[in-house]
Amino acid sequence: MENNDELMKTLMQSSKLKMPFSDFESRVMQTIEQDEKKAVAVLEDRKRGIYFFLAGMIFGLGLNYLLSKSWKDLQFNLPQQENALLVSQIIYAILILFFIERLVKLYHLNHQIKGL
Repeated sequence: MENNDELMKTLMQSSKLKMPFSDFESRVMQTIEQDEKKAVAVLEDRKRGIYFFLAGMIFGLGLNYLLSKSWKDLQFNLPQQENALLVSQIIYAILILFFIERLVKLYHLNHQIKGL
C-alpha cells in the first residue's frame, strides 16, 4: 500500500504544469480582459453606427429634397436640373450602400466576438 502511495505521489508531482514565464498567468488574464473590453466597444460602436446611419439618411433625404426644391426655383435648363438631381441622388444611394455594408461587417464582427 505504501508503494502505491509513493507511486501516486511521484505521478502527481510529475503531472504539474510548469509555466513558461513567471507572469504567464497575469498576461493571459490581461489578454482576456482586453478582449472583453473590445467586445463592449464593438457593441457601442454598432449602436453608434446605427444611430449615425439613420441620422445621415434623414439628413441626406432632407438635403436632396431641399436641393431639388431650390433648383426648381432657379432658372436652370431642365436637362441640367435633372442631371444635377440624378448625380446627387446617385451619390446619396452609393453612400447608403457603403454604410449598410459597414454596418453588416460590424454586425458580423459582433457575432464573432460573442461566439468566442
